[in-house]
Amino acid sequence: MEQRAINNSNFKIEKRSEDDNFNTLSGYAIVFDQPSENLGGFIEYVDRSALDDVDMSNVQLLYNHNMDNILARADSSTLSLSVDDRGLFFNAQIPNTTLGNDVAENVRNGNLKGCSFGFTIDDDDWSDLDEDTATRHITQIGDLFELSITPMPAYRETSVSNRSLSEFESKKNKKEDSNLNNELELLRMETELYDKRRTSKTN
Repeated sequence: MEQRAINNSNFKIEKRSEDDNFNTLSGYAIVFDQPSENLGGFIEYVDRSALDDVDMSNVQLLYNHNMDNILARADSSTLSLSVDDRGLFFNAQIPNTTLGNDVAENVRNGNLKGCSFGFTIDDDDWSDLDEDTATRHITQIGDLFELSITPMPAYRETSVSNRSLSEFESKKNKKEDSNLNNELELLRMETELYDKRRTSKTN
């Protein structure tokens, strides 16, 4: 599983009435077509189609990726998820517990602005492999496991799996090998042309 964190200054926290024993927290956990920070030689985007046909019935909302700190979950109907043109929007009923109230108050105060998501990747597309910084588009997410409210936004606490880094290195090496082969082929053709011209002048 990989994790990505995004900056989210648009969290909304509200209490519907004094009789409610929970707060409602909403915001975007994934924003489409927005660049990540540099993830070790490449920048990443999540395409608009990446969540097509993804099963989100068991997604949990956590605090700081801790499974002991569950704030809401889809299979208990305390977490609802919807995909629109901007990204993945969530709406959660935060419980009236010490953790829930602390999270709600920290969101209100602006101390918590990050939202992270844990997932696997089924398909992606790479470009600009011959540049200093390559570009990766996640075109299909496989599984979406959890969302997390986090104090560290904007990809700063991103966890990139060894598989993704290995894939990046492999694609970059193949691109470099291809460029080298092209250069060698061009050199071979230029040498042949030079030899032909020299032979023609000699004759």
